[in-house]
Amino acid sequence: MRRLAIPLVLLLAQALAAAAPADSEVGRAVYDRWCARCHGAEGDGNGPAAPFLMPRPRDFTLGVYKYKSTEGTRPPSDQDIGRMVAEGMPGTAMPGWKDVLGEGDRQNVVAYVKTFSDIFEAEEPGPPISLAGRPADSPQLVAVGKDTYRKAKCHECHGDAGKGNPSKKLKDDWGAPAWPRNLTRPWTFRGGSDVKDIYTRITVGIPGMPMPAFGDAGKPDALTEWERWSVAHYVASLADPARRPSPAANVAKASYRAEEIPADVTAQVWLDAPAVSFRLAPQIIAAERLFTPVVDQVTVRALYNDREVALLVEWDDPTPSRPGDRVQAALAPGEMFEDAVAAQFPVAPSEGPDKPYFGHGDAANPVNVWYWRAGRAGAGSAYALFDMRGMGSKVERDPAPSGLSASGEYTDGTWRVVFRRSRLGDTGDVPFESGRLIPVAFANWDGSNGEKGSKHTLTPWVWLWLEPAPSLKTAYVPTAVALLLAGGLLGASARARRAGGRREHGEGK
Repeated sequence: MRRLAIPLVLLLAQALAAAAPADSEVGRAVYDRWCARCHGAEGDGNGPAAPFLMPRPRDFTLGVYKYKSTEGTRPPSDQDIGRMVAEGMPGTAMPGWKDVLGEGDRQNVVAYVKTFSDIFEAEEPGPPISLAGRPADSPQLVAVGKDTYRKAKCHECHGDAGKGNPSKKLKDDWGAPAWPRNLTRPWTFRGGSDVKDIYTRITVGIPGMPMPAFGDAGKPDALTEWERWSVAHYVASLADPARRPSPAANVAKASYRAEEIPADVTAQVWLDAPAVSFRLAPQIIAAERLFTPVVDQVTVRALYNDREVALLVEWDDPTPSRPGDRVQAALAPGEMFEDAVAAQFPVAPSEGPDKPYFGHGDAANPVNVWYWRAGRAGAGSAYALFDMRGMGSKVERDPAPSGLSASGEYTDGTWRVVFRRSRLGDTGDVPFESGRLIPVAFANWDGSNGEKGSKHTLTPWVWLWLEPAPSLKTAYVPTAVALLLAGGLLGASARARRAGGRREHGEGK
């Protein structure tokens, strides 16, 4: 009985804390400790970390909250603000605090945050939008949503494929670049990715952003409740969960192919190859540093045959950046450079913990770098092979003796680049042997985001695994074993029938 009493007391204490009225003065101490470094002591979004963050921290003094569930232009509810505090905002520096702050502290900090603006004194939060009319998912509803997506001109910002391919230079109310959300990646949705969350965003819009409120009946582009639900279901259908990065997935598996490996990135063999996605982090160690990345992941597929190994590296990018392209340059917030990607391998790979320094190797542990860049408009892409022994030690060499080549194309908001190289390579190249783990790391440059040189994103060391090619032994031995087992069972069955026949014959006498 005593064992049960302790959990019950704790649950009762938590319930009483949650039921207690929020105290903004208590919330001030919580805010100063955990929130002020980004949002600023005055709540104006100008904390000491703010210049290094994109998007910038919320300016609470304006009383504008992007992700709310209340109707019209009325303020958000305490639950709306509390949800952001508890869950955080994917793709931003705002973490979820539910594992650090208890329910009472979160309520108190919400109460304190509201004191930065007088909007909560002037207006009551609007009523929450109704979710009672949510229809069941169906192919027919998704088809209606696809047509409505076009009718509402969602494709002008989010693209035909939903990957956020912009048609104009968008900014938020604070003058910062506003890239349309990539709808194929719901794990980055900052207001939630359930159909009801998507419906809410479509209905009330995102205040301060170019995303309008399609539930405002007074506007000519308003959608009916049914249309909004249909678009929400269509957007949910665009998700590509296979490309979601996972901390547990750190191996790119290369499948064996007896035939030639196609350079065409849309070939079915590439679509059938297993894909793995890796997160990209900004390079903040060596100057020039990057603090505000846009591209945050790469997806890798790999194939090999007896002669060569090939990697298909994909990443979603709002714009294909090629200097000289006036249309794309107009979309960039600053000077535009070339989009680029690289794969890095140790010259002497080890399956153990000892690897070269991930920042382009070190004096004792050189690396090979395969590099592809989009090139200038009208000039075509280019590729190169580098040997490196640390930052700034790049030595370019002829890729032909290594058999290295690369080609890429940009379609519907996604770059796809195929690297190919001879499995043995040249002197000083990493050899690609099947059945062993080979360290590999990737780097990416988003030219529209002002990235060049050491200003880029990168992955840590991950692994490339060339799955052993099927052999006659692996192909025929299981079949032979199965045939032997089947033959043995048939023989045993026949002997049992003969024995049974003899018994019957003897009993008949």
